[in-house]
Amino acid sequence: MRLASLFALVFLLPSFVSAVELININTADAALLDTLPGVGSVIAGRIISYREVNGPFVTIKDIQKVSGIGSGSTYTKIEPLITVGDTSASDSGTDQTASSTPISTSSDSSTTTTPSSNSGGPPEYVPIPTLHIVTGGDRTISSGADTAFTAVVYDGKGNKRDNAMVTWSFGDGMKRVGANVYHQYYEQGEYLAIVRATTPDGGDAFKEVTVTVKDASIKIASVSVRGISLTNNGSRTLDLSLWRLSMGGKEFKIPEDTQILAGRTTLFPSQIIQLPLSDTASLLYPSGEAAATYTSVQAMQPSAPIVSYEKVQTVEPIISTAKNIQTYENAVIAPAEATELAAAGAALPAVASVEQQKSGGLFKSPWFYSLLGVMALAGAAFIFI
Repeated sequence: MRLASLFALVFLLPSFVSAVELININTADAALLDTLPGVGSVIAGRIISYREVNGPFVTIKDIQKVSGIGSGSTYTKIEPLITVGDTSASDSGTDQTASSTPISTSSDSSTTTTPSSNSGGPPEYVPIPTLHIVTGGDRTISSGADTAFTAVVYDGKGNKRDNAMVTWSFGDGMKRVGANVYHQYYEQGEYLAIVRATTPDGGDAFKEVTVTVKDASIKIASVSVRGISLTNNGSRTLDLSLWRLSMGGKEFKIPEDTQILAGRTTLFPSQIIQLPLSDTASLLYPSGEAAATYTSVQAMQPSAPIVSYEKVQTVEPIISTAKNIQTYENAVIAPAEATELAAAGAALPAVASVEQQKSGGLFKSPWFYSLLGVMALAGAAFIFI
């Protein structure tokens, strides 16, 4: 019986050993790796992490690079029980065929003995880049004005990524593509704009920008030979970048970063804007729409109509009636007795009476008789002297 038992053991032991299947350290999960002697759940997790970062194990000895295994007793225990599958290659005369445990002849690919090619080491691991987006930050802009939005993309090393695709979502239903775009908000309010950047190597990042939209309270204060004056009636500094002044059929583009303080008036001199003087002028948004207009007082007043006329002379009619003449005659009174007589020989001024004008005769005038009386008195005085 003992000989029979020994005979059976000798012939059945190789079959039992060959039935043991090796564990492929490139495909085994944490639970299967945990069954290896000296490998707990912690080291099993390290094996998987190393595999994800550095790629598959090329040889069995590569597992010594995993923290906690090394070349000590743990590696000695697991070496006969592991394989790297079809990516294995012999190094220093040691490979899976040198194991004291025979290789299974199973057709499973995890136990194949086909060596890997000598094309090189594991594939290079390229990490996904970290992107940083630089914008102008939160902004306050004017409603109705086309405003420039700019984004610059950098990676984690500070390199500028010009190949990044930049998309803008402005929060009012409009979406634009490009690192430098223009957008016009039509209504006042606060909007949350999202700018997103993606790169061909998998980089992806986004940034939020709060946009406050207010009314542009600006007017053209005056137009003269000195230039065009603009007044900011609002309570905030107004950015006029890329706005335009229009007058006399020509335009002047206002440079970037041109701003007017709140409540201030700024003159754009004619020597700079080089616009022909006109009765009307306009301030235009970058889109070309009018933000403010100006019309001179002379242009607003209608011209007076030209009227021709002829000069007409009006002559009052002379009404000569007997009643009027009699009234005038009564007003003429002979000199009173208290009247001081003129010196002898003095001539009194002759006054033409209405009676003379009426009758044309001298002897019928009362002045004639008065003159005779004066002459008589003068003659008497001469005799007595």
